[in-house]
Amino acid sequence: MRLTIKGSTLAALALLGLGACGGDSGFKQVPRERTLVLDCPEGNTCAGQIQDYNSFNPFIPGGISRIGFNFLYEPLYFFNAYRTDSELMPWIGAGHEFNEDYTELTIKVRPGVEWSDGHPWTAHDFVFTVNMLKDHAPQLVYSTDMATWVEEAVALDDLTARVTLKAPNPRFLFSYFVHTGDQGVPIVPKHIWEGKDPLAFSNYDEAKGWPVVTGPYTIARSEPQQRIWDLRPDWWAKKIGFQELPKVERLIYLTYMEETKRVQNLLTNTLDTCLELRPANIVSLLDGNPDITTWTGREPPYSYITWWPISLGFNGLEDPWSDPQMRRALNYAIDREQLVEIGWQNSGDWTHLPLPDLPQMRRYFTLAEDLVEKHQVGVFDPDKSAEILRAKGYTRSGEFWEKDGETLGMVIDIFSHFQDLTPVLIAQLKKAGVDATFRMTSDFNSRLRQGTARSYLIGNFSSMRDPYFVLRQYHSRFVQPTGQAADMPWRWRNTAYDEIIDRMGQTPVDDPAMETLYREAMEIWLDELPSIPLVQWPHRIPHNEKYWTNWPSADNPYINSAYWSRTWLLVLLNLQPRQA
Repeated sequence: MRLTIKGSTLAALALLGLGACGGDSGFKQVPRERTLVLDCPEGNTCAGQIQDYNSFNPFIPGGISRIGFNFLYEPLYFFNAYRTDSELMPWIGAGHEFNEDYTELTIKVRPGVEWSDGHPWTAHDFVFTVNMLKDHAPQLVYSTDMATWVEEAVALDDLTARVTLKAPNPRFLFSYFVHTGDQGVPIVPKHIWEGKDPLAFSNYDEAKGWPVVTGPYTIARSEPQQRIWDLRPDWWAKKIGFQELPKVERLIYLTYMEETKRVQNLLTNTLDTCLELRPANIVSLLDGNPDITTWTGREPPYSYITWWPISLGFNGLEDPWSDPQMRRALNYAIDREQLVEIGWQNSGDWTHLPLPDLPQMRRYFTLAEDLVEKHQVGVFDPDKSAEILRAKGYTRSGEFWEKDGETLGMVIDIFSHFQDLTPVLIAQLKKAGVDATFRMTSDFNSRLRQGTARSYLIGNFSSMRDPYFVLRQYHSRFVQPTGQAADMPWRWRNTAYDEIIDRMGQTPVDDPAMETLYREAMEIWLDELPSIPLVQWPHRIPHNEKYWTNWPSADNPYINSAYWSRTWLLVLLNLQPRQA
């Protein structure tokens, strides 16, 4: 069977059974058994159509879909958070060294790395990207971090870069230039981006061969209904003998699908994988298609725990949730076990910390057990909730609490992944006297970044091997006034916490002082609850083996299988065609 798609809708795609729709003599034919078909994971940019089909700027907050940039701008290093003994995996980076006090980082670049237009990848590209972000803080993703930490970035020669930091930061490299989960700064080509306004540059022009990337694929077609990437045989890693070419010759990203559509298309082998599914849907999919497997095969729990523990978050600048006692009242009203039992049919786990339950993070849960108990984060007690609200001047004669003639209410902004969990949360809050509702709209991400979402469910972009990366997201350096875009959504300020996080950022992971600083930070965090940790987020991701095998698994955890993460390239390099 041969595959070409032009301007196809999902219905037409399913009807054609992924056959050729032909008539395009300039479009290469690729067999279905060498093609990987996915949907775009972004509801805010791809629902109905791919809104950014003609742009490829990875630095605009919420402005680009993870259907290319996340795996085609290759990193200095990869890191696998799913092995206890994981170390950094050198990629474009050939090595690095800090000076004695961690105020200077020298990076060596692997010789022979090239951009897709043939230009060498050099230290000048790395330095240009760092300085561009630094110069455009806080408007661009990662720009606040670069402005906070970087004093100077220079290229010593084509293969050597030096970054001088404003303060010691032993995890500067890992936090920003190691790809793991959703973490990792894209490094862009200086010869393309220089002289452009990064706030407006689309970085897309097929006639010019843009976007210019380093990964093993090039755009074959990008239009509102699909983006197609084809294998690029002249990939630098193949040329220098570092990696073999992927067996996947073509990737087709379709528009964002609702979950029922994903299930239908996996049942008919039209899709090869998708976003994580709700518990009932993953079970029905396994029952309906013998070629479907998961991280744990065809047996429960069908998932791995992600780097994104979910919190009920707030715009910490706006009343009434700017008051930590009001947040505490909500915390007492929430039954986490019931959220998992009913919302996720016991397919998941709750959490009291904003940290992911990953191998190298588990000791930090143990270190904070007494603090969690002291601050009663896990205590479900509606009477304590009522006690706080009465002390704040609220009265309850009917269904909801009132003050000064106004009902205590809240609208929780969510995106579709939380539509099973949120109704249970809403019912709990209503029972506790809060007039809670939820809103699921396509502008969720922009509302989150602008602060117009006063309460919301979102994951913590979390640490993989120590707590600094997640805890530093609550630093007040990220706070912007409501209505202005911010890198992080929490908008919470605490000077003492900031000082601890600044010291934590200057402390090596293996330094005994790290444990003390962590406990000091969590003492403040758990007391004020800038967000309310609810559940760990499991990825129940289906792997369709009709055409492709060697997906990541609990038995072979070479990486996680989320195709929207920064490590997706490693999956593409490991997939094997079922038909030789």
